[in-house]
Amino acid sequence: MAQRILEVNNLEYSFDTYAGQVQAVRRVTFHVNAGETLAIVGKSGCGKTVSVQAILKLLPEPPGRMVGGSIRYLGEEISQYNPKKMSRLRGKEMSIIFQDPMTSLNPTMRIGKQIIEGIRKHERISRREGRARAVEMLGKVGIPSPERNMNRYPHQFSGGMRQRVMIAMALACKPRILFADEPTTALDVTTQAQILELMHELKQELNASVVIITHDLSVVARVSQRIAVMYAGKIVETGDVRDIFYNPRHPYTWGLLQSVPHREGDRRQELTAIPGTPPDLFHPPAGCGFAFRCRYCMGACTQAEPPQTDLGNGHLVSCWLLDERAPKTETPQLAQRKGVREHG
Repeated sequence: MAQRILEVNNLEYSFDTYAGQVQAVRRVTFHVNAGETLAIVGKSGCGKTVSVQAILKLLPEPPGRMVGGSIRYLGEEISQYNPKKMSRLRGKEMSIIFQDPMTSLNPTMRIGKQIIEGIRKHERISRREGRARAVEMLGKVGIPSPERNMNRYPHQFSGGMRQRVMIAMALACKPRILFADEPTTALDVTTQAQILELMHELKQELNASVVIITHDLSVVARVSQRIAVMYAGKIVETGDVRDIFYNPRHPYTWGLLQSVPHREGDRRQELTAIPGTPPDLFHPPAGCGFAFRCRYCMGACTQAEPPQTDLGNGHLVSCWLLDERAPKTETPQLAQRKGVREHG
């Protein structure tokens, strides 16, 4: 059985505002195994980034605050770590690649200095050794002439090259877990593929675990082993890649898969959209958060939260359709499966 290096149980995280409390993350539970890639997918605003930044304690408190739950790293509870202890953990044991490298890198500092600064903060090495490590990492992520490019500023690189610099910085201290927050959103399709392949190769070389956050299921089809689907602050379905793509059981997962364009489809056909809007997290619904957008909605869906059903092999689904009393519903035809199979 794979070692669980990170366990998040019933995480609740809210923001206190003048208008009230925003319940951004509501009893989220997931784990990360050693050496695996876990993808957390869902629409913007569903709580993916907040969940990860709450783990790393990167959110300002106040207005944010952890309301409840547990975060265990290598068996140790880290949710109550003070800023000093958390600072030692970030960068060395856990690192993050942010969505926009231009706003994450310091525009007034050369990239080499930024990488060396992070290395020397966590390791007792000389500046010369730190520089050698930085040059090595830039070479590994595909930056040409790394010795020379160490002296360039972020604005002198393209978007793809800046993202490679962020990856080099995040992996410089060889962390056990790398969080990647939509690392390919602002990049063209070709560069997206290169960045994902690079992350996959470095993960294997360093034997690290990766948690990738995205709103696009097709992005993670090739690089992840497990997928957690998130909606309205909750994880509604979790399973390995084949379960999610070939045997999805939650209506929201069906909607995500149906909205992915595929190469062999009819170009004249409109993309399938999910009708309605997400619930107000100032006042979350009593039942399933997806109920009012779901074509299969029943009375129970609006009155009580669905229980989590274990379908075996780690495939967990929170939906009343899986209750033995619910009417039988077949999984809709998902035409893009044929395209996904090439990457699976």
